[in-house]
Amino acid sequence: MKASGKAVKDAQRTEIQHQKEKEVEQRMVEELVEHLKNIAPFNKRWQVIETINQGTYGVVFSVKDVVTNVQGVIKVAKSMANDSGNASAEWEGFSETASVVRLLDKGMLADQHGEGMEFVVLEKAALPVKEYIFSVEGPVRRLRAANVSLQMLKGIYDLHEQGLLHRDLKPDNMGICSTEQPITLLFDLGMARMYTDGESDVRPPRTCCPFRGTPEWASGNAQKGREQTRYDDLIAWLYVTCELFAIEKEPAQPLPWTYRNNNRAHKYLKTMFCPARYLLQNTPPQYYAINLYLQTANTSKVPNYRFLADKVFEAIKELETEVEKFSRKHESQTGKLSGEKGATGIEQEKTDGEPKKVEAQMPQPKKEELKKRKPQEEKVVKEAEHPEKTQMSKKVSLLMNFFMHNEKVQVIAM
Repeated sequence: MKASGKAVKDAQRTEIQHQKEKEVEQRMVEELVEHLKNIAPFNKRWQVIETINQGTYGVVFSVKDVVTNVQGVIKVAKSMANDSGNASAEWEGFSETASVVRLLDKGMLADQHGEGMEFVVLEKAALPVKEYIFSVEGPVRRLRAANVSLQMLKGIYDLHEQGLLHRDLKPDNMGICSTEQPITLLFDLGMARMYTDGESDVRPPRTCCPFRGTPEWASGNAQKGREQTRYDDLIAWLYVTCELFAIEKEPAQPLPWTYRNNNRAHKYLKTMFCPARYLLQNTPPQYYAINLYLQTANTSKVPNYRFLADKVFEAIKELETEVEKFSRKHESQTGKLSGEKGATGIEQEKTDGEPKKVEAQMPQPKKEELKKRKPQEEKVVKEAEHPEKTQMSKKVSLLMNFFMHNEKVQVIAM
């Protein structure tokens, strides 16, 4: 009894000590945040708007350029001996390609104790990916999901060309540049790792390596503690795409293994033996071929990005046709309703007082109007009727031209 009582007291003492350490750490973080706000604007440019996140190694602020009013995100990380705090900042500033958040500024600061801190200012994504996709309904939503999927693939390709693996792809680590410019940007490269050596050769795999990433979207290979390759990034891309095609914004089970506590079932569902219909039940049929390729390809070979892009492009074309049919159907239904309302109004006028001859002037069908116009005017009218579809088509064409004309992409990896 005495021994057990002593153990309980020791446990309570340890818990109290941990609580005090947490309070001290929290106080230091708050002091750091207050200090950084006081010394802003950083580099005489970046004024703090709000705190996004704060922790032991640094702080993340939403900032605005006092000169140009451009908004960004600043990461301030402590410079420590083991570089664990500023590793993310280094990777974020490494790549300046279009499909990854651009580096706007970087430099050094001093904290409240005079110790050095690195900071990087990154381009800010105005909208979360899910918010952008699920703000519309029907075929338009699926078309947006497919376009985001293709742009994600472009971002992954850009990273791989730099010799980088992302290793933590998920919806929270990507965003939309703006509503007017719906370009998908990848960010948060804190888990990134070089897979090439100094001579651009692929590094030999390690026999054992710690898991990096988020289990929900990580590949089965990564969760087993094996060396991650470019294919692991692409499998994570497929899992994220499946979630973007979900029927609801916050589904009960976005992926087959979500909320499953059985590790054996979890591992099985992330192998080539898992029935594809469970994973791809809401995606276009082209993703079945993508899933088969990623599960069976030789991971030592260069991925066939062109094949993946072609399949997504096929899905986009089919979805564009669906959107056009949906728009025509909606327009015809709207026309019928307006015609019924007009007829009801005429009858009402005849019953009220003296009968009046009122002719309902129905507009001519849009097809007849288009036939009378010149071909160039017809094109302008179509673009005006479906602005989002036209904008997406132009954007997709640019992406497909990139994949078609880039010789490095045209590699068959089977």
